[in-house]
Amino acid sequence: MKRWAGLAVVLALAGCTTAVSGTAGPEPETPPSNLALVDPARTASVLTAVKTATEAVFSYDSTAVPAYEKALADNLTPGARDELAKLFAEVRKSAEPIKLVTRVIVSAAAEETPDKARVLTVLDQSSTRAGATSKGIASVLLATVREGDRWRIDKVEVNPAASPPAAEKPGAGDRVFARVRDSARDGALRAAEALLNVDPADPEGTYARYESVSTGPLLTQFRQDKAARLNQIRSGGAKASLAPNPATAVMEVVDDKASVLLFATTDVKDAAGQATKRHLPIVLRLQRLPEGWKAAGVESVQPLP
Repeated sequence: MKRWAGLAVVLALAGCTTAVSGTAGPEPETPPSNLALVDPARTASVLTAVKTATEAVFSYDSTAVPAYEKALADNLTPGARDELAKLFAEVRKSAEPIKLVTRVIVSAAAEETPDKARVLTVLDQSSTRAGATSKGIASVLLATVREGDRWRIDKVEVNPAASPPAAEKPGAGDRVFARVRDSARDGALRAAEALLNVDPADPEGTYARYESVSTGPLLTQFRQDKAARLNQIRSGGAKASLAPNPATAVMEVVDDKASVLLFATTDVKDAAGQATKRHLPIVLRLQRLPEGWKAAGVESVQPLP
């Protein structure tokens, strides 16, 4: 992943008791509704299984169609097979031999239960046809289900937009961690809102929002480059607006630091009035301060070597 350098410019414990046979004791704790990262090893196992399934069904070799069909049958539900058929329709119609190799660059569980998971994933794709090779990246949100010892992809959303999961209720133990995880997710959304909205008519306000959500190395970088950034906002003339509901998934939370994978779509209008959409898979490195989570670094997700 590549360090971010002005990307936005270019575009508590609670308990209760219950009486049992005349005695009082703690009520069993209800686990969090979203188990992502609550058990890191389990979440890592889910991500590994989904990675294997994703790379199998998003790769295609026209000289090995039976193997591809088996991969679809093994790793997709019937509904997802219909979705993949539509996505790969043009590829499979190619009159020339074609090979598409897909690898997962980065992924994180947005939601996880014992039998279901939603995984935000950024893919590296390399295709070869008629001796020519092209590369690119794609962002997908995968709804998956567990069937026996296998995780199958049930739904595929390309360039996703998704409302965050509901916040956890107060509680002890795992629920406290789940609330910290969700607060990091919300902090990433606030940071993205400030960093990815650019208004050339208000360069000072745009820059002030950068500083308001930043800390550590990112804040230092902004302050060192303040004059150049203000000038770029003014002279560039492009207005960028973050589309609603960016897809987010927390990658890790360690002490007062967190990493969050976020896929954002921005609507950009240049000085001539030309409108375009830009898709931005990014990783925000967050630091928790007394006033809340702030961005200490932002990295754009890049294709694999």
